[in-house]
Amino acid sequence: MLIHPLGVNKAKIFIVKITRKPMDTKILEEIGFTKGEIKVYLALLELGNTTTGPIIIKSKVSRSKVYEILIRLEEKGLVTESIKEDTRYFQTTSPKRIKDYIKSKELALKERGKEFDALLPSLMDKQAQISNKQEVKIFMGYEGQKSFYKDAVDRLGKGDEYLVITMGNEEWENENYHTLIANIHKRRLEKKLHTKVLFNSSKGEFKKREHFPNTPPLFEMRELEMNLPNSIIIFKDTVSITSWGDTIRNFVIICQDVADQYKKFFYEVWDKADSQ
Repeated sequence: MLIHPLGVNKAKIFIVKITRKPMDTKILEEIGFTKGEIKVYLALLELGNTTTGPIIIKSKVSRSKVYEILIRLEEKGLVTESIKEDTRYFQTTSPKRIKDYIKSKELALKERGKEFDALLPSLMDKQAQISNKQEVKIFMGYEGQKSFYKDAVDRLGKGDEYLVITMGNEEWENENYHTLIANIHKRRLEKKLHTKVLFNSSKGEFKKREHFPNTPPLFEMRELEMNLPNSIIIFKDTVSITSWGDTIRNFVIICQDVADQYKKFFYEVWDKADSQ
């Protein structure tokens, strides 16, 4: 033990270095700030009223870009400048002004949304013109199925027919697919589509169908004891045939003649089936 000359224990002095956790500026990037703007803004926030020299040193942004960035920050309402003895000084406004900037972006985006709504019918018409020339599309994987089903329901209006020859048990046990079909079923009812479903009576899993009770005329199901081609959907000028395997493939044929033939086959079988 070390004894102080005056008899008091000599105290040990510890120096603790406190380091600040780096500021997470990701949110600033997400609302539209460039990396250069963030560096200059944070530097100026700490420096206070200053010229460009200290800003360049602290932000590590080149002299050629600092003035350009300061002007952009002024336009955002986050920086002000003044002139003293022919020298330009800059300082930040209150950080609360960033909220004002976000609100202005929201208002501008809302206006862009209105402008886009006016443009959307023209874009849809252009797509329809191209779609009419296409006869086959292939949707692959689970995400592809989601896209197909959403597009299918979007194309249909109140009273349109949606005819289904359902999948087999193995496919029906796929939880993701089960959930997807349940959600699509809900949308079909909301849009008041006339949905008819045929299935083989041996498809025990599908017969449980707790999410799909008969609600004529919007939703009807019939079963029969015969082998049916699995996973077929018919609506308007479209026939969808899904192939199950390691990768799900959905072959979509867009042709009125083909769709009419499949509809004729569907109703011939439908008339022979037992109502559920």
